[in-house]
Amino acid sequence: MPGKKASGDRRREQILRAASRVAFRHRVAGLSSRAVAAEAGVSNGLVFFYFRNRQALLLALLDWLLEQTILRHAVERDAAPGEAASRLAAEIRRATEELHRNRKRIELFFEYWFMASHDEVIRKRIRSALKRYRESYLPLARAVVAEHPEGHRNVTGESLAEVVTNFIEGCALRVIAEPRSFDAQACSGAVTALLTRQAAAVRESATAFRRPASRDLGEQQSRKVQA
Repeated sequence: MPGKKASGDRRREQILRAASRVAFRHRVAGLSSRAVAAEAGVSNGLVFFYFRNRQALLLALLDWLLEQTILRHAVERDAAPGEAASRLAAEIRRATEELHRNRKRIELFFEYWFMASHDEVIRKRIRSALKRYRESYLPLARAVVAEHPEGHRNVTGESLAEVVTNFIEGCALRVIAEPRSFDAQACSGAVTALLTRQAAAVRESATAFRRPASRDLGEQQSRKVQA
């Protein structure tokens, strides 16, 4: 019945949120069914009802974590003509400036990342999530390249999207390794300046290239009239 399913989904989410709080405090090594049950205020048996063993709980928590971090950031796919670069820059700024607020989740994500080196199931799930994350930037990245092909020779939308996501992932590492010294605003501001200034330079160059042609055409027409 729909009501029972909704109630079950809420209880499962309650347990997963409790598991995340336990993992934030004690890391993955401290994640046990008893600790999660105590945190959620439910019985140990109920935890096993929703998650048959610790491995199932670990994987479910990873899926929840990916949805709350990597896959949560919904990139706006559309941009007005001529605005793709500024739109992409705004998305980069938003993603990097959210990192400090999500520090605990990012720390837990990287713990799973290290576990992936010897766990194929975890590795596949993380790879799939990162692939989807890169693909979310593709429409804007392709639009940037398409709008200014002169300024992006040998650059594809795919390569630009990969550079953007690699930059954000690097910023996430800095948040963990150097939380006090890392300045997300300064870093995102530098990338924003590079993107928007290059787009502006390409537009100015294109405008300057067109002006002489227009003037020459006008002079030719004037000479014809005089003749």
